[in-house]
Amino acid sequence: MRLQQIMPLFYDRHQSLGHLAGLAHRLLSILLGRRFREAGLDLTAEQWGAILVLADGDSMTQQQLGARLFLEKSSVSRLVDGLERRGWIVREPDPDDGRHKLVALTSQAEAMLEPAAAIARGVLDEAQRGMPQAQRLACRELLGHIIGNLSG
Repeated sequence: MRLQQIMPLFYDRHQSLGHLAGLAHRLLSILLGRRFREAGLDLTAEQWGAILVLADGDSMTQQQLGARLFLEKSSVSRLVDGLERRGWIVREPDPDDGRHKLVALTSQAEAMLEPAAAIARGVLDEAQRGMPQAQRLACRELLGHIIGNLSG
């Protein structure tokens, strides 16, 4: 069956919001990971996102981290395992519930926050090159609205 039979003719998947947002996400992730490696940081874009969530506050359970990152349980497990192997996080017993462990940043991760943030800011500046400030703000506002709609 051909795509034209499945989707109406007015639908152009190359102009689809989902396609464009996914492509932008992948390209940003690839570039950010490359820049981290060039700077000697053994860190992926996905791991950086988790570190930012953990840097925002106190330690949290893997389930809480997954909810904030909109990740499935198995993806969070792999992500946390990778961060722990690299020495960026530790798992500590939850004082309120012995069945759970809390995830927290290590001093090693805290020491790399500013250098990694500078790299991330550079990647975002590169991605937004040539965009007037009003377009940058509008883009963030629109994406925030979409995220709000979809996150329920």
